[in-house]
Amino acid sequence: MKKEEKIVKNILFLAGSIEILVGLLHFAMPYYVFQSSGFMPLTGNEADYVMLLIFAVGILLISFGAVTILFASFLSSMAKFLYYYLIIKTVLWTIRVTLEIIYPINLEMFYVKPFTLVVLPGLIFELLLFIIATFLLKKILTKEAI
Repeated sequence: MKKEEKIVKNILFLAGSIEILVGLLHFAMPYYVFQSSGFMPLTGNEADYVMLLIFAVGILLISFGAVTILFASFLSSMAKFLYYYLIIKTVLWTIRVTLEIIYPINLEMFYVKPFTLVVLPGLIFELLLFIIATFLLKKILTKEAI
């Protein structure tokens, strides 16, 4: 395995692992969300809906992280496909960073208020991992085409 391929693989293993970890943290989130004054009044169907959304995001993050790690494992045999996948993930994380800037999480969660102070740097870090991996993989594909 070439040096660049190993770097891309390691970056994607890290990015996927972070997604899985954050997805798992979403299962602890309802406890903290319902401690904030804005969510305390929610009961019944409204509270269930918020819980469902939080859990759904957690499940999606775990799934995306697992797929990222799986695809990274087959980098050599599916580099072109992985490149397009990375473009999609880069767009996804760019949109998520943009939405966090427009609609920051101003709740107290995990004893941090506003929680956007933790979320935004983490989102930017995840985005940078995908940007770097995308450019490195493009470099690898360009070398192979020559």
